[in-house]
Amino acid sequence: MESVNLLVICVSAFAVVFFTLTMLALVMRLIMAVFPEKVLASDSAVVVAIASVASAVYPHAKVTKVEEIK
Repeated sequence: MESVNLLVICVSAFAVVFFTLTMLALVMRLIMAVFPEKVLASDSAVVVAIASVASAVYPHAKVTKVEEIK
């Protein structure tokens, strides 16, 4: 009899966690729809920083293009 109660508690806890995570996912989806990501052009300070680090690590190298890999 006690094992049945334990099983009911485990199943109900699993259902509550699943429901909570589902609601959080929906809220996150709503927030992403309301506040979309702003696409920014590459910052010149970032390009200069990358070029200076690359020249420090590889003295004879020249940075010609910086791309973000998604």
